[in-house]
Amino acid sequence: MIFTQHHRLDLTNKVVIVEAVGHVEHVDKMEIVLKKAINLAHVHNLKGILLDLSEVELSYDNVRLMDILLRMRDEDWLGLLRVARLLPKVDLGHTHALIADISQKFSLPIRNFESKSKAIAWLLYNYER
Repeated sequence: MIFTQHHRLDLTNKVVIVEAVGHVEHVDKMEIVLKKAINLAHVHNLKGILLDLSEVELSYDNVRLMDILLRMRDEDWLGLLRVARLLPKVDLGHTHALIADISQKFSLPIRNFESKSKAIAWLLYNYER
């Protein structure tokens, strides 16, 4: 399935919503999507990013993924932003769990969620249950 994505601003909740569909084999594609969302959030003074990956299959190199997450931390891409990742019901690979582990170890404000309401609650109110 071809990878497609679009960004939209939710100015009421002060978040960028990224909805993506398809298969991603190269981490570079997701890096571009994330950088665009980060830029939009900074330009519009928003609180966070909701990355809806519920219809995305990820299968990319773990070394490149770690490199991007390290650069994200070292270059402070996010600043005060948070990233909530809305995941598919079934994770066929290990990429989502790996991102969660690395984000925690690197102290990145990135969390995985299975429901949109919980993701928004965390983005807006730091509420996690």
